[in-house]
Amino acid sequence: MTQAYSILVNSCDSYEDCWHPFFTLFAKYWPNYKGQIVLNTERKNWSFPGLNIKCARVQPDASERKLSWSECLLRALDHIDTSLVLYLQDDYFLERPVNSALINELAELMVRDNSIKHIGLTHFGSHGPFEQTPDERLWKIGERSAYRVSAQAALWQVETLRSYLRPEENAWMFEIFGTRRARHRTETFLTVNRDLYNPKAAPIIQYMHTGIIKGKWHPKVPALFDLHEIKVDFEKRGFFKSEPKALGKIRTLTKLISSPAALWRGLWGA
Repeated sequence: MTQAYSILVNSCDSYEDCWHPFFTLFAKYWPNYKGQIVLNTERKNWSFPGLNIKCARVQPDASERKLSWSECLLRALDHIDTSLVLYLQDDYFLERPVNSALINELAELMVRDNSIKHIGLTHFGSHGPFEQTPDERLWKIGERSAYRVSAQAALWQVETLRSYLRPEENAWMFEIFGTRRARHRTETFLTVNRDLYNPKAAPIIQYMHTGIIKGKWHPKVPALFDLHEIKVDFEKRGFFKSEPKALGKIRTLTKLISSPAALWRGLWGA
């Protein structure tokens, strides 16, 4: 059966050390996926046995200025040859088998009903509030929901995802300001029923949230990799250590102030 969606694994060349563990776990826990996989890279080519991976190579010209997170993603979307894309990131290391049959069903639903623009597949995405729908598998994400737009695993209409991206924004800004943009639209955003599909019940796609934090390995990653005999040099990145919340807020505020035009545009939901 032809896949109704492609998979985009968002990454960059400096995260190349994630690719082997990511796709090792992908091949183990999603063996029946036979569709297109686009790995977002800047200049690198890479492959994995048995997987149909196309490297986007969004910035092959080394003389070009370094692209932003959103610019790279926009260029990667040009390589998707289906109307739907399942968005993942390179450090979403799978921990158990994926419910591919249900994902296929939800993708077919979106093909039949183009008004459905997004279906979140995990409990990590939107924080709600949610509304029940006639389909017990799905909840509607309210227009005022926190993180209505998120970078967690989800099915997207490609053109919808593209429409929420702004070239000057990083991933954090995409979620915060994209959510503000979504408040001005009446599009249908759904997520899976959290009562039916969650880590304690029957997760559709379960992964560590997230494997790399602020450029450092999550402390729980080695146990997962050891279980699957995945070898990584952890010393190159080191491990993330929690920091005071106030420090994180100051760092975020500093980043926002450094780009006042993007901040103003985002706050207005433009």
